[in-house]
Amino acid sequence: MKLLNLPEAFEQYRSVIEETIQPTVFIETEERKTSLFESKFAGDPYFPLSMEYPKSPEGQPLKLLAQINFTDVPRHLPNFPEEGILQFYIDGYDDVLGIDFDNGQNQEGFCVIFHEHIVSDESQLVQDFSFVEVKEEEFFFPVEKEMALSFGTSYEPLSANDFRSEKLYAKILANIEDNDNLVDSFYETLNSSGHKIGGYPFFTQEDPRAYGDYTDSTILLLQIDSVGEHIVWGDDGVGNFFITEDELKRKDFSKVLYNWDCY
Repeated sequence: MKLLNLPEAFEQYRSVIEETIQPTVFIETEERKTSLFESKFAGDPYFPLSMEYPKSPEGQPLKLLAQINFTDVPRHLPNFPEEGILQFYIDGYDDVLGIDFDNGQNQEGFCVIFHEHIVSDESQLVQDFSFVEVKEEEFFFPVEKEMALSFGTSYEPLSANDFRSEKLYAKILANIEDNDNLVDSFYETLNSSGHKIGGYPFFTQEDPRAYGDYTDSTILLLQIDSVGEHIVWGDDGVGNFFITEDELKRKDFSKVLYNWDCY
């Protein structure tokens, strides 16, 4: 059985492409109010009263971008937690959404928090998050509506703009480089867009992991794409978070790499 649907022009490269296949968990969204414990984009986070809420260096509270409750996620990805809540916060007061373009691991404008042990008593949790919200015209945030998440499993090949494709797809790229239509088709076929955990990333620009100290950050922790009317990164862009395999095994989210780009 063929694992992939490939255009006829790339059928000759099937074995090379299929060797790169990895599991992924794709994410579907539903606009609705969620509980504090549910997986979601935007909305109110699970947050114990005993913890200090994350803030920017200017003292502004960060806003929940995504919350993943791993009890909701199929056990499909190696080394990922099987329980606990993983959260991604970004600076919605910042016009570049908390990213440090010189150091994508600088968690001043964003924050990743993992709650390994969940407190079920809601009286021990923050209930009112009105301190995070500001006037709409002053707020920059890619997710405009609260969305509940559901998950499904799949497999996908290395995306064409992943930094590793330059080496792994070198022969293919060399063979098609003089045919612009084939090049466009190749990137379109292997673009890895959409919301997901694991698998391979999509970029509208270059893969930031090709440079500096990020080449070990090969695990896609989360990708949120500009899908529908209420998720927009700049000009129809995409946001992603990466971690090393060793850090994921140790549940150490202190050096997560954050990137977003747009057209």
